[in-house]
Amino acid sequence: MVGFPKPSSPPKDEMAVCRERIKEQERRNVEEAKAKLAKVKTIKSAIDDDTEDDATGEARARLKAEAEARRQAEQERLNAENATFFGRVKACITLTDDLMDTEEAALARDVKAAEWRAAREARDATIKKENAEMKKRLSEVTAQLDTDISDEAAGAAREVKAEQAMARRKAVQEELERQNQEMRKKLKNTKSRTDDDVMDEAAGAARSTMAAEAIARKSEEAKQLAAENAVHKSRIANTHAKTDDGDGIQF
Repeated sequence: MVGFPKPSSPPKDEMAVCRERIKEQERRNVEEAKAKLAKVKTIKSAIDDDTEDDATGEARARLKAEAEARRQAEQERLNAENATFFGRVKACITLTDDLMDTEEAALARDVKAAEWRAAREARDATIKKENAEMKKRLSEVTAQLDTDISDEAAGAAREVKAEQAMARRKAVQEELERQNQEMRKKLKNTKSRTDDDVMDEAAGAARSTMAAEAIARKSEEAKQLAAENAVHKSRIANTHAKTDDGDGIQF
């Protein structure tokens, strides 16, 4: 038959040939693995792994029963000991605890005392800081011409500031005294569950001594503050010019 020639397939490249070879090798590997697996399934074990029908199985069963019996006996012994122990606990008689170390009143007393000490130390530190700042400011004052500013707005403001500072210190001292009175009142009215009268013991004597020392210390600090305030106020009132202000008189 005369006509057009039949078209032929394009020639394969080297990569295509390699892929076909790899695929064929994989197919052969799978078939070999299946054949080996089928052969293994048909192999029968020549070792007897059932030990229940020989001496080993009997020994294993006997040891298991003995272990279970030992565990049961141990559990019964523990139960008996626990019963005896809890019976002794229930039969114990509770004694009265007369040591105020973990009771609510004692704990509250310690907390309040610690808070009061912290507040007092903070206020004392504030007062000392203000006094130090005032002393530093006074020591750094330098007169230029007219140093008598009591008749000016700055002098009036200084007097107002000084009065306010003294009023603040007085208010702080009064607040400290009020807190001390409240603390003494609370300590006096605190009641314990057993013996709350410690004034006939060493603790009561120590507390009275510490209270007296605290009152004396605060009184001494108040006197010292009052003396310092008086000195500052006197220095402010007696400050005069050290240069010639034009009136022919030098101070």
